[in-house]
Amino acid sequence: MYLPNDELERDVLRQGDIINDVFFLGALNIECIQSIQTSNTKFQSWIYNDKLTCGQAIILSHSCEIDKSNGVKLTSLVMAPIRDLDSATKKEKRDELIASNIIKFPSSTSYLKYFYLEPNEKLAFSNGAIVDFSKCFSLKKQAYEFLLKNKVLQLRNDISDSMAFKLSLYYYRTAVAT
Repeated sequence: MYLPNDELERDVLRQGDIINDVFFLGALNIECIQSIQTSNTKFQSWIYNDKLTCGQAIILSHSCEIDKSNGVKLTSLVMAPIRDLDSATKKEKRDELIASNIIKFPSSTSYLKYFYLEPNEKLAFSNGAIVDFSKCFSLKKQAYEFLLKNKVLQLRNDISDSMAFKLSLYYYRTAVAT
């Protein structure tokens, strides 16, 4: 599922890269956001009065869109949090969730919002994890170097392609509804 450590691309970000210590900006509690306006200017800022969630995330942006060497203007990086498999579903449904990485038409469209990641010593969750497509968020292009520095795993191309296919089905699930 993952590239061996000696094949990990350290100089570029790719779709399917797993990153440590990312703030999950898509998981903010909207009720904890307050706006502030200073009295002497029209500048408005925001304060967040709650604990920020931080953990591992995976890059969902297409590799060609975020590869700085290809000449495409990088604007942002789309990511999704990685969650513990054990908390994603009931134990009796875990095998179905794991098997859902392989899409078989027309009936195999369960768990479209999750992509299963096999256990790895570099994952935060020892029993395996899931990518949660329903919690996508984006980071500005200025985060590129931070993300590159915190890259710990890279999915093999075939696995990354499989994840991208499942992500596209998640967004266009009405086309595959049974």
